[in-house]
Amino acid sequence: MKKDRVGSFLLLVLICLVGYNIFSTKQLRTDVESYNQKIDSIQNDIDSVILVNEQLDAHIDQIHKNVTILDNNIDNVQTNIKTIKSKTNEKVDAVNEFTFSDLSKFFSDRYEGSNKN
Repeated sequence: MKKDRVGSFLLLVLICLVGYNIFSTKQLRTDVESYNQKIDSIQNDIDSVILVNEQLDAHIDQIHKNVTILDNNIDNVQTNIKTIKSKTNEKVDAVNEFTFSDLSKFFSDRYEGSNKN
């Protein structure tokens, strides 16, 4: 009789453990589904960030093209400034070499037509 009680007790413990295992496994499946939903949500966020990133990359490319154009314009302006500066220096140097009589003749020839009015 004692063996029957021990066997029954062991059978009862075994049934309890199997029942607990079944219920805990079901809860684990539910948690996995919850994690899958979170993963899907995170994947959607990642996709939207990738899209925004691509738009920003396109905008950066356009800005880079504009900066390149502006750099070329600046180079052209600097070249023009150097040319003008060089020509101005040549004229200043030429005027510095004039003597008083050369300057007098230059201004009299230049403004001779304005005195006739």
